[in-house]
Amino acid sequence: MSRNQHNVEVFRDEIIAVAAELRAVARSEQDKQRIEVADWLDEQFIGISDPRVLREATRNALTLFQGGMGSFQDVGTEASAHAVSRLRSALVRGLDTGVRDS
Repeated sequence: MSRNQHNVEVFRDEIIAVAAELRAVARSEQDKQRIEVADWLDEQFIGISDPRVLREATRNALTLFQGGMGSFQDVGTEASAHAVSRLRSALVRGLDTGVRDS
């Protein structure tokens, strides 16, 4: 496995793990909208192995932080704020790190 492939898998898996954390918090808070977002994140990231596809999915997911309906501008609890913060950090790392085209 190339270093690039390894990086793609590391960042993809981190984002999927954070989506699972977001889902768990959303379930405990009965937040249907964020459960659906976590499911959408899984659909976007599970199975990605190409750096270009990872960056595209990451860019799409970062739109959740731009405000408006379904955004992450309004977190109601400390637990959801923590999960949302971790998600944003994971997405930014996935976009800004050494994952480059082969």
